[in-house]
Amino acid sequence: MRCTRPRRGFTLIELLVTISIISILLSLLLPGVRSVRSRSRAYACQVNLRSVSFDFNIFADSSLHGSRGNDTDVSKFFLETFQESQYGIDEFWKRPGSVFSGSVRDLGVMACAEVSGEVTLRSETPCRSGAVQPARNVSYAFNLQLDRPERFVDGFWMTRQVPLSDRILQEPRLDQIPLLWDIDGAVAAERQVTPHYSTAPTEAGRPYSDGTVWFPGLRHGGRMQIAALDGSVRDTATPLSDAQGWRWDYKPVR
Repeated sequence: MRCTRPRRGFTLIELLVTISIISILLSLLLPGVRSVRSRSRAYACQVNLRSVSFDFNIFADSSLHGSRGNDTDVSKFFLETFQESQYGIDEFWKRPGSVFSGSVRDLGVMACAEVSGEVTLRSETPCRSGAVQPARNVSYAFNLQLDRPERFVDGFWMTRQVPLSDRILQEPRLDQIPLLWDIDGAVAAERQVTPHYSTAPTEAGRPYSDGTVWFPGLRHGGRMQIAALDGSVRDTATPLSDAQGWRWDYKPVR
């Protein structure tokens, strides 16, 4: 008669040791995976910002631009018109029906990879009137000083929407003039201001001095990304005090 040996399985101690080793390996691996994913999303965001800045340069160039919607003066345009062309809303609406609901990803270059959720777009509605909702899911804001700059008129500080022209592309140091950047849409919603425009706090007594319209989004490892008018993109954790020389107070020449 042949003698058969019983198969030997894992003991409880061996099983616990194996599970512990796997847990340790996962704890070492996961931060690296998260870091790679975070860098990948930050890079995708940079690509979006560069694309928008590139589109702005074409839109602003009097010899290259296509449709400027309702801006009938061929030599001038409003920043809001360009913004609406990027979202495909108002006079640039190309979707079926008058209301579109979908993912933030459907916004294309206007969606940061770190922002998720649902959005609703409305036709025949400008950005500042709530064409893109909810505000917390808006990724980027354009420079409010390019749309409604502060002006000192007759002894008073005031703001007024002004048109831009291709003269802005001839400004010196375009790499220091912010066009758009990461923002925290939830903060804008709490303050009940449009998330589509932002600007750094200005000196006391001026319209933007209280910082209400300043809500940077430090979502890329505690840093925000900023696209300048020349198409360059940089990131910073201290946008108001870093050494990159951002011209937050720049105002377009009339």
